Amino acid sequence: MAANEHKNLTDVNRHNPKGFESATNDTLLSKTVGSGTNNTDGSLLWVKKNLIKTDTFDIQGYATLTNSNYHYGANMTDGQSPNEYNQDSGVSIVGNASLDVGDFFKVKSFVMHNACNLNTIYMWANATTSATITVALCKLTFTAGDTSAVEPVLLNELSITGQSSNDNLQVTRNLTPETSLAAGDVLFAMVKSSAAATTFFKLGIQVGYDN
Repeated sequence: MAANEHKNLTDVNRHNPKGFESATNDTLLSKTVGSGTNNTDGSLLWVKKNLIKTDTFDIQGYATLTNSNYHYGANMTDGQSPNEYNQDSGVSIVGNASLDVGDFFKVKSFVMHNACNLNTIYMWANATTSATITVALCKLTFTAGDTSAVEPVLLNELSITGQSSNDNLQVTRNLTPETSLAAGDVLFAMVKSSAAATTFFKLGIQVGYDN
């Protein structure tokens, strides 16, 4: 009988863990919280890989805005880089922007090192007026050797209403943006206001990986 103990079985004779056959692809076996005081009575749970294998990125900045156009960050040679968003894109809709590839390459951004999923976005912001402040999380995909203008792609927009105070912070979030990113995609932010205002903002971004 000892030879039939689980520890002595070859791999081909071992069974899959509970729930394996019905679990969706790209999931990992975990355990629920449970209710017991010893924290051991949770049930088995299959969880999406990209909710466990994660990275986080933080973007923060300020902008003194006088029109409704989207602005992006100062380039690396500016003493206020990467915090000041003083580059006017000339448009109020992200998809209409056309940016010089060399100039934009000097802007603070984050390069995705593997294909991933945009899991959550969290934003704190304020404004010196009652204007609506909108921060756009965007991506660019560069092509080596291509010198033509680049067009940012909108991933998500988050907005707050200013309370005419640097101290009155407002918060908003998107917990389910469900956007796929490719290896090499570049993440960055743009900011606009519905009226003249100075704003400070902080974005917390989480991405998750299936591989």
